[in-house]
Amino acid sequence: MGAHPEVDPAVARFLRWLEQGGSQISKVHIVTPEGGERGVLALDDIAPGETLLRIPRRHVLTVEDVRASEMGQLLDAHAQLDEERTYLSAFLLQERERGEDSFWKPFLDMLPKAFPSHPFFFEEHELALLQGSFLAGMVGIQQRIVAERYVHLSQHVPGFNRFTFDAFVWAHFAVVTRTFTMTRSGSHASCLVPLVDMINDGRPWDSPWAWLEEEQCFQVKSLGAVAAGQELHTTYGNKSNLSLLLQYGYVHEDNAHDEVLLLLGIPPGDAFTAEKQRLLGLSSPDEQRSFKLSRTYDAEAMAELFAFLRIAQAEAGELSVLEAAPDALALARAPLSPRNEEKLHAAFAAGCEKRLAGYATSLEEDERLLREEALSPNARNCILLRRGEKRLLQSYAVRARAGFPSLGSD
Repeated sequence: MGAHPEVDPAVARFLRWLEQGGSQISKVHIVTPEGGERGVLALDDIAPGETLLRIPRRHVLTVEDVRASEMGQLLDAHAQLDEERTYLSAFLLQERERGEDSFWKPFLDMLPKAFPSHPFFFEEHELALLQGSFLAGMVGIQQRIVAERYVHLSQHVPGFNRFTFDAFVWAHFAVVTRTFTMTRSGSHASCLVPLVDMINDGRPWDSPWAWLEEEQCFQVKSLGAVAAGQELHTTYGNKSNLSLLLQYGYVHEDNAHDEVLLLLGIPPGDAFTAEKQRLLGLSSPDEQRSFKLSRTYDAEAMAELFAFLRIAQAEAGELSVLEAAPDALALARAPLSPRNEEKLHAAFAAGCEKRLAGYATSLEEDERLLREEALSPNARNCILLRRGEKRLLQSYAVRARAGFPSLGSD
């Protein structure tokens, strides 16, 4: 992978800072793969259950710490924030401004300088690769929210406008791409954990982390044996490629937790639109609901989707039964009639096929691009994302046309 043990003075200073503060670092070292972000590799063979890292509380940056700082007090007094990670972002800006006077300077020097793999920063030709996926629209919403948050802070927090928008964007992504959640006294809190945040997500993963409340430290232990020279991997959770790309800027080649959103509504021009709108709780006749189709079958999600479609496709006799029920959606979780089930299947398949038609390329073309073309990392991530979505849509469409003979299978 072109990785080598770091000799960068900043890395040496960072490790010295951690160890002087009581951190325990065993059998691992920091590397920078060519063209990639830093990672953590095994320096020697690691046995199952070995403790690899212990980062004490004083080196864990929490929202509680920020709120006790000058910046935190300003935010509490003027900003009325409802998003914990904004506290951390603002604190990074304050501490970067303090330079060598900041306790956190060694950690700040390890943070990425830019996030070119994140869709937030994609160029137009890269965003065009996402045509058909809902991710492109989500990126637009994300860009608007970040801009609005910066304007709010600049207008309400004294002196905050000394930080540029670009600096705020950097701090925002430095936080959202590496935030941990610790549980203390039964409540969850966002935090940043130096060095642990360099362990990349991977499949399979071998290095789980945990906050130890009694010992007041973050700990990383090996799940299984790890050979010397092998990169350590942890898990960021059971996330789809859409979630991974939107938050972190990468995808998995074959993601067992992939999913795709399907929009469904009342058929246009339906004679019973008003009744169905009321039963489904829609705000307008043409409102559509989004449902997740998962690679790993989700029985509850599919039951909700089926109930929605049974009502949306109901005819007069079925509607009379539904309207007499105390809870129409609960009743519709079971079949209403053979005819209604046929219409459900057809509407489901048509919804999947409509989504598939919204992509600029076919599934077969995506397979060819991934197999034969020299793609940039960003292009490859986009194509892997849309390929995964198309595979799911195509699979569900085929099964819907067949009446869902094996819906529960992967």
